[in-house]
Amino acid sequence: MARGRESKPLPKGRVELTVKLDLLESKDAKEIPKSVAYAYSAGGKLLASESIAAGKSAKLTLPALEEAQAINVVVGPEAGEKSVKLPDLMRRGGELRHVRIDPTVREVAVDFHVIPDKWRCWLLSICFVKGTLLKRQEVDGILVDFPVCNATVEVYEVDPLWLVIPRLPLDRIEWLRELLAGIRVPPVGPWPPIGPWPPEPWPPGPLLDLPGEAQMRMAGMAAMEKSDVPGAGEASRSVSAIENVRSLAMNTDAIAFRSVLIENAKLVAPYLCRYFPWVTKQKVAEAVTDECGRFQAAFFRGCANPDTPDLYFKATQQISGIGDVTIYEPKPVACHTHWNYQCGSEVTLYTSNPLARTCSPCAPVDGPDNWVLVMAIGNLPLSRIRGTSTTAQPTTNAGNLGLNFGIGESPTFDGRPFGGLLRLRMEFDNSLREHLGVRYYRVSYRKGTTGSFAALNGEVHRHYIYDSGGLPVIEGYPLGPKVINGVPDLFEIPPALPPHGQWSVPDAKEDLTSAKFSTVALAPAAEHGKYQLKVDLFDINGNLVNIDAIAGQQIRYVVPVNEDVSTPGTINTDDASSLGLVVDDDADGKESFIMTVHVDNNHCTADIGTPTLNGAAANDCGVLEYMSGSQNVDLPYQAQHPNGFATYTFSIKRGANTLPALTQSGTAVPPGNFVESTTVGDLLSADCPIAGFSEHLYVWAMATDGWVRLSGYDASNHRGLALAPRIMPGSTP
Repeated sequence: MARGRESKPLPKGRVELTVKLDLLESKDAKEIPKSVAYAYSAGGKLLASESIAAGKSAKLTLPALEEAQAINVVVGPEAGEKSVKLPDLMRRGGELRHVRIDPTVREVAVDFHVIPDKWRCWLLSICFVKGTLLKRQEVDGILVDFPVCNATVEVYEVDPLWLVIPRLPLDRIEWLRELLAGIRVPPVGPWPPIGPWPPEPWPPGPLLDLPGEAQMRMAGMAAMEKSDVPGAGEASRSVSAIENVRSLAMNTDAIAFRSVLIENAKLVAPYLCRYFPWVTKQKVAEAVTDECGRFQAAFFRGCANPDTPDLYFKATQQISGIGDVTIYEPKPVACHTHWNYQCGSEVTLYTSNPLARTCSPCAPVDGPDNWVLVMAIGNLPLSRIRGTSTTAQPTTNAGNLGLNFGIGESPTFDGRPFGGLLRLRMEFDNSLREHLGVRYYRVSYRKGTTGSFAALNGEVHRHYIYDSGGLPVIEGYPLGPKVINGVPDLFEIPPALPPHGQWSVPDAKEDLTSAKFSTVALAPAAEHGKYQLKVDLFDINGNLVNIDAIAGQQIRYVVPVNEDVSTPGTINTDDASSLGLVVDDDADGKESFIMTVHVDNNHCTADIGTPTLNGAAANDCGVLEYMSGSQNVDLPYQAQHPNGFATYTFSIKRGANTLPALTQSGTAVPPGNFVESTTVGDLLSADCPIAGFSEHLYVWAMATDGWVRLSGYDASNHRGLALAPRIMPGSTP
């Protein structure tokens, strides 16, 4: 009920609308929804909105009126958006009143009495959306996920499939029925346009031709076709269901098959996505990502909405010199919709936009109080280095100590040395700086396992980003080396937050580095073998810290359990002391973290010797003249690494064709002298009595800097060879 009070005409004045809210039977309720009063024009334009508490009033100031107007006043749940549309608010269960506003009225009041079932629905129908926005970057051939911070993520609700399918024309339902029944050959190629139907002709090909993320999102369809995937019972039911759909497609007409599609919308979603990609959507919420790329939003599904929400996401970010840029908006919408989204569950969005700005990885660490995590060399975690891994301990010995090993790779690559520029990566518990006064660290090295250590002093930086005049600015933050009270070669433990803004990652390798060990200069090829890295901590005054007694507490060094640290997720840890990595090496009563790495910067050797035929070498032209196909041909070659840290492949081509039976591979253990023995008949073919051959040898170095295999240490070689029949004296050439 609206009440007005007349006053003098005020054509340029404004109208004050007072809204009073009574949530019936809410006095003793444990939880009451946050409510807002909204005023809309008759055309649906939002005029004003104000928060309103149960039993209280809110005052909304409306624009000036020159003639009588009818406005819509709604009380409903807090929408969380700057401008929510009236139909969307009504879908969420808003209470509506139509109010007349006259130019002669300055003040209007309207009362709302909301029954319990309605306002309780405002609580129960809320849907929380949680997720992370990441950018997958390739760093030296390795894919690493970085959080996208300060991005606005927009959440859209897509029409459910059971609403989309009834809107499809009958001829398109028939087209899909024939496709699923196997009557029509599945098309391939570009996405079908919205236009004349059917979009023929299309060449035959695979049923699904989806972009990367869409292919992953529709991977469930592949699981339906298999019974050996995890959850075989569910897979078996899915196989049975899709076979039932196919059977109905073969035995029904288009009218009946529409109902089949509606009842099995989830099963046929990949088909609808691929061939009927158009859907409608409406924005329901938005959120801003934090420094870890995480976001959380909420929207109201509506009190009478039986459908599980289907959500689509879009993201924008403020880019310096450009403005707002859309960095995530995958198309078609139907192929990138999170169908049947379970409210409160996590979604992970990946952008590949080159302009998207990222922040430092911030995976939570599961460790003890006051931890120092010695995480990785480059992107290779300590869990994959012998001597620093719990899983590798039973098979670690003096010979393979300090070597790294692959996960799920060929055994020939198990036991690789390090080389090049090694970038030690560490993380520090914030409590070290905040509560214990520990401000610096030093990393040192030595050859072997005895003797004194020398400090590493390669410069290390971080970057941070902040807004200046509405534009983002990136600056460097030097960590060291620094001299503190005469103590040299100290590096600052990064603070939790930079001087302004947030930590950023414009240079992934540099921004994840805590110390640099230039092994080419400090551990050259001739001095290959075991080296040790040592980590010590220092307080704000540059004093060496006793990690067992600092401010009445203890600092614990930990190493990762995770075999892959390139993707987001909790970093699980092991106590480094249990692995023998925390020791007092110089008897000063203060323990350090010490780990061993095997360094080898030697280059490989690849050489191909002179071929022989029954012991006779090829002539200067590289030709072997044969008498019969049974004669022996020896092809010698040398594939070597001084310490066996390499693999090789030797192959032979006749003309343009590789001869697989003569391809050899193995480990380049010194002296690395090999001979491929064969016969003339095996090299030639019936229609090639004369042939040219190419011998190719490639030797791969195993050494890595933790980011990439050091291919610069590889070696290769080529050699030409020809086989021709010998022409005897007196014979016809």
